[in-house]
Amino acid sequence: MERRQFLIGAGSILTASFISKAKVFAEETKSVLPLIEQSEARDTIYFLNNGFDYQLLLNQSGFDYPPAITYREALDRYFGVNIPKDKPLKLSDFRELYFDHGVMPKELDEEADFEFFGESWARQDSPNAEAYHLLDGLDLFDYSDNEGRLIGGLKFIDGCHPGSDYLGVHADDALSANLLQARLLELDKDISVEIVGAHS
Repeated sequence: MERRQFLIGAGSILTASFISKAKVFAEETKSVLPLIEQSEARDTIYFLNNGFDYQLLLNQSGFDYPPAITYREALDRYFGVNIPKDKPLKLSDFRELYFDHGVMPKELDEEADFEFFGESWARQDSPNAEAYHLLDGLDLFDYSDNEGRLIGGLKFIDGCHPGSDYLGVHADDALSANLLQARLLELDKDISVEIVGAHS
């Protein structure tokens, strides 16, 4: 787990004055200051209150299993094995497919069992993994100027424990949702932040 904090004064919005307003707003409403209209946002990051902390999800406010896909599609998407329908394969190719992935040729266009690709989906396409990939690729935390105060923060988690396939971002408080929204706007990202959950 890697904790990264926001630096006050790193940009034009994330100032001490903004922090004061955001703290009061977060405490009173458990929501994010309306800095961006939902209709203007290309993506939404949801802070899901799970009763312990906040889990960040991209474009989904909850969890659903992924849409059904075939073994052929799963092999292509998650294992880098492209098997075109219109190109005949040699017997050796099918043997390799079975020994490497446990898939028989007649199963290629059948619906794939979730367990077949679930671990890969969890790290690549689940809403928590998508939030991780998006935020990890942005310059959210500007530490080039050591002056200023660090506040709030996000926890980037790659495996909760040995053997875990979990990939995600968590926050301790509603204030961090406000800090993230401000920083995203400073970076000219059309991304809204919203707090959801029964205990938000």
